[in-house]
Amino acid sequence: MSLFGGRFLSFGALVYGIVFSAHITAQPQLVLNYADIVLYNGQIITVDNNFSMAEAVAIRDGKFLAVGKTADILPLAGPETRRIDLKGKSVTPGFIYSDGDNAVPGGDLVKESQWNGTIQSQVGGESLEQIEQTITHIAEKEALPGEIIFIKTADSWSGPILETWNKDTLDELSPNNPTMLLPDCCYAIANSAMIELMLKKGFPPDHLHLVKDANGNYTGQLGANAVGFVGRELRPFPPPEWIQEHGFKAAEETIKEYAAEGITIATGHMTGLTVLILNHLFKDGTLAIRVHPALDLMRQNAFPERTLGRVGNLMDFALSDERGPMVQIVGTAVGPHSGSPDASIGLMTLEAKTKVLPELGKAEHGYDRWSGQFFNNKGTMELTEAQRNDTEYHNFMLARQYGYNVNGVHNMGSGGIMLAMKAVVEAEGQKIMYEPNLSRAQALDHNIDWMPENFEYYKQHKELLSKNLRVGISLATAMRQRDAKMFGYEDVVSAQYGWEGLERMAPLHSLLEAGIPFHIEGTDPKNKPLGIVKDAVMRIDRKGRVVAPQEALTREQAITAITRWGARFISADKQFGSIEAGKWADLVVFDGDVMKAPIEQIDKIRPVLTLVGGSVAFEAKQ
Repeated sequence: MSLFGGRFLSFGALVYGIVFSAHITAQPQLVLNYADIVLYNGQIITVDNNFSMAEAVAIRDGKFLAVGKTADILPLAGPETRRIDLKGKSVTPGFIYSDGDNAVPGGDLVKESQWNGTIQSQVGGESLEQIEQTITHIAEKEALPGEIIFIKTADSWSGPILETWNKDTLDELSPNNPTMLLPDCCYAIANSAMIELMLKKGFPPDHLHLVKDANGNYTGQLGANAVGFVGRELRPFPPPEWIQEHGFKAAEETIKEYAAEGITIATGHMTGLTVLILNHLFKDGTLAIRVHPALDLMRQNAFPERTLGRVGNLMDFALSDERGPMVQIVGTAVGPHSGSPDASIGLMTLEAKTKVLPELGKAEHGYDRWSGQFFNNKGTMELTEAQRNDTEYHNFMLARQYGYNVNGVHNMGSGGIMLAMKAVVEAEGQKIMYEPNLSRAQALDHNIDWMPENFEYYKQHKELLSKNLRVGISLATAMRQRDAKMFGYEDVVSAQYGWEGLERMAPLHSLLEAGIPFHIEGTDPKNKPLGIVKDAVMRIDRKGRVVAPQEALTREQAITAITRWGARFISADKQFGSIEAGKWADLVVFDGDVMKAPIEQIDKIRPVLTLVGGSVAFEAKQ
């Protein structure tokens, strides 16, 4: 054995390696060091461009060293190499979840409940009267004297609250504390004390999103950027005790749950609190998977130029170790302009609803959150240029000027998809560009409602959009529709858009045929990766009905859609998403055969080992 240690080859092995290298002339470095890990006698689903299958894979220094047949890969193992006999088990690349906003506490801090100095749960209730009683109790019994109160209610209550409540309502319920009620992430009700505080702290008195009545009096209704100002400028940072006792621990546990499901990258829009927590976990050595955030710098930001001018361009900055980039900035975020199907803001669609359910939104086409349409009856493109400067459309343009791509717009409806594509086209045509070239494409998520007009617009601008746009598809929204039980509604998408409308939701095969670079979104660990594969292939909803079978993907395409295409969504497919030599060694070993198992049973197959950069992120006890 060499005097230089066990990782170097003996003379005999070196001679063998020289002979062996003749068959791998493209990578002679293979003979210099042994692999750290070799997995062999298995089914390696590489998810490369040809969806190739292999028997074995070698890992060294956090990256895939070689992929091929067992007989070719085993000689790369040395005395200290960990050898894993797969015994026929399947291996896939690690899964990439692009809607992991709440993977870490504080991931959506702007709209969280907060009083008594800490983050709280959202306020529930079966009636508006119960919600009123709860708010009064919080203001009188739980909140600290004079502190700012933030109250988040369930989305389904947004219609009744936004249509009937104003500052006078909150003045009566919470007269002594500045209070903001958030029935929706981008629309809110503020009491008089909160409005006074906003103006005192510098919010423009004539801002589009600080709504006035016909007499010029403030109503207490707030649009997106006014909501963001309160959440960004006025919300106190949670106390150190809460962050240490709850934030760090909850984040570590949640991230471990991701690893146990084979999820190796979580991305999404995330706040400064999230980045603080991730920084701690990284330094503490407890960050099990990669978390690649899109910073909430532009999300509902009333002073975007001030922020960008001070912060500059943080794109691609990373916290890295031997596993590679663990925390990496992959964009900035702006707020959503299309709502969810179970809330009054609704999907912003080109096609009208077939049935209007008043409690879930009276507008046939939904509302534009960017413009504050719920309050002013105008969409973004109906505003004057000066008014658009008060919206996140302007923030989108500024982000591009400074070299940020936007990751996360949440445009579910076809009208939202159209507005997002137009924003990308206009952003690329701006005269002022401090950074001419984006390092990553615009990554816009939740796009489910595709109409012929959307496909046609993409076709007209395909050269620009194919380079600068990636889209996420929320398949779960179509396959696992939400209910609004408090109003007596089930399956709220089909209830409002009919079966024909439901069939156009998440048209995966049509997107593939049109050449639109999409992937299927994952959210929390309960939304299991192989369950997503099952839904994409079978398209069976929770009631056993087949939804648009012509839009199904093959098993191979579905696996690609949550691995390599997920990496493409954040423009990281050269580093992650497939098992190929030179890429970071993120993979999952399963306890069964992913390719041969009956598709209806595929979600029963479980991960037994998850590697991130060649290091163990999860390993089953047996």
